Amino acid sequence: MPVRNEEGALEATLDDVLGQVVDVPFEVVAAEGGSSDRTREILEARQARDPRLRVVDNPHGGTPQALNCALRAARGRYLVRVDGHSRLPPNFVQALVDNLRAGRCEAVGGLMRAVGVGPFGRAVAAVHRSRFGVGNAKHHYASEPTFVDHVAFPGYLTDRVRALGGWDERFVRNQDFELDYRYLLAGNRILLDPSVSFDWNVRETVRAFGKQSYQYGWWKLRALVRHPSSLNLRWLVPPALLVVLTAGIVFSRTTPGQLLLVGAAGAYGVFLLAAATLIGREAGWRLVPRIALATATLHFTWAAGFLASAVTVVLGRLRARPPRRRETPTGSETA
Repeated sequence: MPVRNEEGALEATLDDVLGQVVDVPFEVVAAEGGSSDRTREILEARQARDPRLRVVDNPHGGTPQALNCALRAARGRYLVRVDGHSRLPPNFVQALVDNLRAGRCEAVGGLMRAVGVGPFGRAVAAVHRSRFGVGNAKHHYASEPTFVDHVAFPGYLTDRVRALGGWDERFVRNQDFELDYRYLLAGNRILLDPSVSFDWNVRETVRAFGKQSYQYGWWKLRALVRHPSSLNLRWLVPPALLVVLTAGIVFSRTTPGQLLLVGAAGAYGVFLLAAATLIGREAGWRLVPRIALATATLHFTWAAGFLASAVTVVLGRLRARPPRRRETPTGSETA
């Protein structure tokens, strides 16, 4: 468990992870990242009561660094990653281990059930559970077991994760996807088993959700630079839309610019209305306006992060290029 400033949700998560019904001994390794709230106090108090909980330090404080600290300390044959604000059913770990033991796969995860509390949070959760997100992530809605390139909070074979060097600490976000893709390239099968599920608390405000989505878009581009073969064409749709809309606004005084702006905005407006209506049929009609807002926030902030990251990558590579050399009329070279 990577844990930092989780005071509000940590007690409930610890109840869930330590309450797992597993047919073999297990431990919970929490890597604590220098929290400024009562997180450390809560962990140490629980550790004193339950020796299955081990607390290790994560001096850096970041999530991938925490995961690697826990990986180094872990003693089990199987490894299950859990966040400090997640809720798990009592059979979660056992179900993952059963799949691994049976040889069905070398990594396995279940459905991530997004949970929101307030009206906007419930709208965000509904959008996460739909197919109208950026990457069409099956771990939000799949109904049949299927092999995938990424799952949330999976169970792994510990020695295989160690053989890959663990999580890439350069990835502030998307470190799970990046690890899963390397895991897949190493010949390991990743199974999504929808009979296994867990709850995941979403961001409750537009600002917090937009910031998270922007970071996801930023680090998705970095994962794509690292692994070009991982490209999902759906990832390019929101950035392309944002580019087209921006071009339409910039050239809105011209007829082509106006046509571009009206066409792109109109098409996206129809899509947004249809998506919000379809999602609202299940989530509740009163949430439809907030669902539309959450969907647009997801698409445009993710796209902005993706494009901003692409710009920094291109500029970084241009700066890193050695200066071109040319020959003078006498044949000598000059920079």
